Amino acid sequence: MKCPNCSHDNDKVAQICEVCGTLLIEPATRTKQYDDTDYEQGVPRWGNARFKDEMYLMVAVENTDAKYAFNFENITELMLGRKDPDADESPPIDLSTVGGREKGVSRKHAMIIQDEGTLSIIDNKSANGTFLNGQKLAPEQPRVLRDGDELRLGHLVIRVTFLSEK
Repeated sequence: MKCPNCSHDNDKVAQICEVCGTLLIEPATRTKQYDDTDYEQGVPRWGNARFKDEMYLMVAVENTDAKYAFNFENITELMLGRKDPDADESPPIDLSTVGGREKGVSRKHAMIIQDEGTLSIIDNKSANGTFLNGQKLAPEQPRVLRDGDELRLGHLVIRVTFLSEK
């Protein structure tokens, strides 16, 4: 292999010039370059955040058949958590039946609220945290939910979907 720096003829499997030390191959750590044709143009990276009155929120628990559908016609808040056996109370989305306790879901883990055409998720100071698309939420700080978002309550993963009809 001919060195581009000093023109020395190196062995054909050489990676560095024997004479001047010039690198004869592309470094493996170089970042691969992509052009814009690798991605669809105009396709939003995140789902829609707009939640209209006639829409339903579908909450599907990963690796189970459990799905919960709600519209916010008569409610503005939706609790996610587990049944409290002492008070005999269950949140609207009771994750007890899908391993919520074993996966670290608190009894009043998180709240989904509707406000001005959007839905937001709020962690209720849960013991094991709430994660939105892999990012841990600060307790009591609302974050906008979008169609297709992934929520993790403790170690229980759920996907949220906005549907036009139930």
